[in-house]
Amino acid sequence: MVSPGLNDSSDAVGAAFHIAVFGKAPVADKVKTRLIQEFGAEGAKDIYVQLAERTLATVRQACDTHGASASLWIADDLTHETVQNWSAAFKLPLYSQAGPDLGARMLHCLQTMNATYQRVLLIGTDCPAFTCGHLLDAANALTTLRSWVFTPAEDGGYVLVGTNAPREEPFARITWSTSEVMAQTRSALRMAKIDWAETATLWDVDSPADVRRAEAELAFRW
Repeated sequence: MVSPGLNDSSDAVGAAFHIAVFGKAPVADKVKTRLIQEFGAEGAKDIYVQLAERTLATVRQACDTHGASASLWIADDLTHETVQNWSAAFKLPLYSQAGPDLGARMLHCLQTMNATYQRVLLIGTDCPAFTCGHLLDAANALTTLRSWVFTPAEDGGYVLVGTNAPREEPFARITWSTSEVMAQTRSALRMAKIDWAETATLWDVDSPADVRRAEAELAFRW
């Protein structure tokens, strides 16, 4: 494992990369459920929409300024009006997530897009701290020697996974939605003898405290 320096692209493979975004249709009681007790179902949904649209705007900027391409992968209803509006506004083709668990869905996405794009990054919509620079650093970390890249999250998971050679080992036997995800992923990578890079640790919005952090650090207004 290595930690690449900022914009260290000396051995990056190619110029273009693809960003796949995992999301859901914004339906009250179905998104950001851990925020419902404090903000209500509609409030939690509104927070989710703002986070998603901030993420999609950052991805669109990466496409426009760094030659990336992007897609939006929805876990449930592709026909939802807001999902359709996101696809049009941010110029993102829509795909359905497929697989029995999160790991299988991520692997399916990475394999699908790697058939067309040499380097593929996969992110969710919960990390408002993402910038174009973070995405570019992750893409540049993928080389002929390092086939995987991760952006760890402060809560023990990760907010980005990318690869130029998808395979199932990094997603096998992971206890998803726990503080052990990144540690278990590192163990899986070591056992499979896969070299990987990690970019700077970021944070995502899962709890009311994270919402207040987004307000304080990123000037979010819900």
